[in-house]
Amino acid sequence: MPIDILTITKHDRNIFQGKYIYPVVSRRAGGLSLGINLNTNSACNWQCIYCEVPNLVRGKPEPINLQELENELDYWLDQIINQSFLSQYTKSQTEFKDIAFSGNGEPTASKQFKDVVGILIKKISEYRLDQKITIRLITNGSYMSNIVIQESLSLIRNINREIWFKIDSVNKADIRTVNQVNLSLVTIKKNLEAALNNSPTIIQTCFFKLNEKLPSSESLGEYINFLKPYENKIKGIHLYSLARLSEQPSKNKLRRLTKSELEVIASKIKVLKIPVYIFS
Repeated sequence: MPIDILTITKHDRNIFQGKYIYPVVSRRAGGLSLGINLNTNSACNWQCIYCEVPNLVRGKPEPINLQELENELDYWLDQIINQSFLSQYTKSQTEFKDIAFSGNGEPTASKQFKDVVGILIKKISEYRLDQKITIRLITNGSYMSNIVIQESLSLIRNINREIWFKIDSVNKADIRTVNQVNLSLVTIKKNLEAALNNSPTIIQTCFFKLNEKLPSSESLGEYINFLKPYENKIKGIHLYSLARLSEQPSKNKLRRLTKSELEVIASKIKVLKIPVYIFS
């Protein structure tokens, strides 16, 4: 394999063998992220028009082979912690930053999510990583108020943890277009409050030109007004645009925002008392 094969724009999970666990270099994590994919059938309850997952389908995850997942996690942690994976396959000084529930769909939709959290806690203890890395849940928030998900996340209260909660818009028409779901503000509030009450939470928002149009001032105003009551609880806002081409069929034209375009949007959002981070 060539050196430096992993970059922020090359996230091919077929580079290395494995069904559930995969390494990527994440621009938002700031280094190597070990991903946990619970949606191996590429099924998700949303279908965001910018999603980079090929052959995405609507639905729920298939059953997980927990022993196989544990074996893979053990292998990759050994490669990263005890072997030379970082020096061989990433750029110089790349650090191991997190283990992230991400993958090819909504991870909290898995009925075995709590079981996987238990495996993860065991491995973090074995490799003495509890003070060295962060456990991140990258989620669209759909199941955050579910009691099992709340119980699962409570198991990692003594480990550095974050929830990255997706809100691309709070405008119903925009949500239908971008995330391709019908979502009420009541539901978003319920799930966001469940996240905030459980773990440090960052809002993750993807902005882009849609059919050559920037996000409207009205939509951005609604977004700001929605987050205003939570500005003292939200840890930060991640603003980013498209890193790789969408794999979703669409008649819409998507174009990546420049750093300066993201900065203009960020300047408006900064009326909130929430740190805003730009990833271009």
